[in-house]
Amino acid sequence: MNQKIIVAGISAVIALILILGSLPVYGVPIDTPFKVSSQQLTTQTCVLFISWYGCPYGATDSWPLYLAMSHYGKLNVIPNHSDPLDEYPNTSGLIFLNFTPNSTVRFKVIYLYNEYLNASANGTALNNYVNYGLQVIRQEAPWAYPLVEKYEVQNPASGEFFRPAVDLGSPSHIPSTIIISGGKGTYMIIGYLYSPSDISGYSPSQLMMNLTNIQPIVSSSQEIEGLL
Repeated sequence: MNQKIIVAGISAVIALILILGSLPVYGVPIDTPFKVSSQQLTTQTCVLFISWYGCPYGATDSWPLYLAMSHYGKLNVIPNHSDPLDEYPNTSGLIFLNFTPNSTVRFKVIYLYNEYLNASANGTALNNYVNYGLQVIRQEAPWAYPLVEKYEVQNPASGEFFRPAVDLGSPSHIPSTIIISGGKGTYMIIGYLYSPSDISGYSPSQLMMNLTNIQPIVSSSQEIEGLL
């Protein structure tokens, strides 16, 4: 009798594993744009870039953002490299200092953490990187706070088996994110628009001089502008 129960239990577990393994895994899209609202959530069309100084994904996204936003205003930037100890080490990027618009499009940048992801952007030690990031976003861009909380903290990332985007790195933190809100609605990109490996080996000056000739940067820039 006990043997039959054990066999039945094992069979049930195997069946459950097979069923779960055959189910599609849903979640928040990563590394691709997705629509979060049909409404414009800002008074003017706005591109919001949330990142940290050493993020390789943020470094990667900085180039198409620069190319796209240069059509709507003047950008003041400095060259940078991502964390040498992180994934895609020393990826060339740009740090955005300010943006002077010459159109109705606005561009806002929030840097949450330092180069090595071991303190805030200004060097303050942190106990909880996620809570700190949410607090800064709520202060700097309150319209974006509910989106980041919902899609990066509360809901699992696609293909990650119930892990949200904030838990995909160590320590857990708000990942690099682009949020675009305008007449076409509101969109998010969590992560990168193209792989950091596509610009591996390029220095910031080489990328700047060849910006319009590097196809992943050009196509990603067009993708950003297409959502405005």
